Amino acid sequence: MDKKKSLKNHILFWGVLLFSFALIQFFKEENTESFGAIFAQNLKHLPAYLIATYGFNNVLLQYYYKNRQYILFGLFTIVLFYVASAFDRIFTVYVYEPIFRERPFEQESLLQIFSDWEFLINGYLIPLLMATFAMTINRVIAQKNKHEKALLQLERDKNRAELGALKAQIHPHFLFNTLNNLYALTLQKSDKAPETVATLSAMLDYMLYQCNDKLVPLEKEVTLLENYIALERLRYGDDIEIAFAKANPLPPETQIGPLILLSIIENAFKHGASGSTGIPEIHIDLTWEGSQLYFTVKNTKNRETQVDTTAYTKGIGVSNIKKQLALLYTDYSYEVTDENGWYCVALRIHTERTR
Repeated sequence: MDKKKSLKNHILFWGVLLFSFALIQFFKEENTESFGAIFAQNLKHLPAYLIATYGFNNVLLQYYYKNRQYILFGLFTIVLFYVASAFDRIFTVYVYEPIFRERPFEQESLLQIFSDWEFLINGYLIPLLMATFAMTINRVIAQKNKHEKALLQLERDKNRAELGALKAQIHPHFLFNTLNNLYALTLQKSDKAPETVATLSAMLDYMLYQCNDKLVPLEKEVTLLENYIALERLRYGDDIEIAFAKANPLPPETQIGPLILLSIIENAFKHGASGSTGIPEIHIDLTWEGSQLYFTVKNTKNRETQVDTTAYTKGIGVSNIKKQLALLYTDYSYEVTDENGWYCVALRIHTERTR
């Protein structure tokens, strides 16, 4: 916290405290003075309040109580409040009364002030203790809030690092698959190769340079999905049926965790299209209702069980998706069904409830 902000907080604290003291005195039954006059009279106690509160919190608590020197802490606390009470009386007698009190009047000597301990305790100690207690509680709450903010920031930094690691896993995996597709097209001397390079370039530009934030615009993620589907259409041609349905228009300013949707689609192509003996089908549906986003991907299953040589489903597939969702959102669901020849992933995200 910078010094200017700290000074403002201290001024605010003392303003509220003195106002509260004046308010209590104003509503006493025997009171006949105005609130302004009472508040002005309370200002004369401020120097003693400052000595007691800051001496107790900045010196005694810091150097004696925290170092477990409890006997010295107790003794110095008694001395501090007695001296502060005496100082409050001295300030009243030698500074305040000569200015505001009508003369002539008799002034107490310093010895009389310090020796009249009963009068000091009854007339000055209680407000000093209340002011000090208020300052101590205020600092405890401030320290607790500061500690909680530090822990929250630490957790956010940790989550950001974990998300970065997860996305770093996705990039090489996606690039490896796409380059294999491009290699196959070049071996066939296909006219689709230049188009594939252009689409891949646009995707990599987005994935490497534009999706480094915690959340990204949904519109850009949808464009990424469309480019990926375009690459797969180039690869498979008429040997696959792909349907991508999305409600129009896209919700304005809606953001989502980057590459989550892509991971689900990539998984569907990998396990639903690669190595299939028939014509595989992949159905993709993207809808939303208010702040709720619904994303469903269905793909036909291969009859022959494939060996996952890349450990996609165990390493950076389903596990990766679940980890990202848990790090980003507090309200979501991720359900997988495997029945009747179809593998279906249903994702729901409340886009406004992020961590």
